[in-house]
Amino acid sequence: MYPKQKNNTKTVCFLPLLVSFLVIGCKDSKEKINIEKGQELFTSVGCATCHSLSGDKLYGPSLNSILGTKTKVIRNDKEYSFIIDKNYIKKSIIDPDYEKPILFKSNKMPKPSLTNFEVDCITNYLLSINNTSKE
Repeated sequence: MYPKQKNNTKTVCFLPLLVSFLVIGCKDSKEKINIEKGQELFTSVGCATCHSLSGDKLYGPSLNSILGTKTKVIRNDKEYSFIIDKNYIKKSIIDPDYEKPILFKSNKMPKPSLTNFEVDCITNYLLSINNTSKE
């Protein structure tokens, strides 16, 4: 007598799974696009001129395996040590002269005009490079 309700119940139960799958799939796709945009920006705004992704030290430090490593920086003529994380990477892009790695303290990093979205893209690109180099 109620077969339609039973089928509707199955559909209703399946619907949240489908929506979750689509949302997660879209998020991964959007994240991939942002990482690709970050890779493009890394080269086009000049980051790759001074920073290698292969471990070679150029004018600036190599950025391929920095995530989770301990670093020493100079800030306001004082030395600080901490573990490099996403916030440090992002902050270094936004204000590169706020803290300088001790080994590169005399180097002047350019400060290109970047939108928040572009900073996030470059940050996510560097995080993706670091995550794959740790595997």
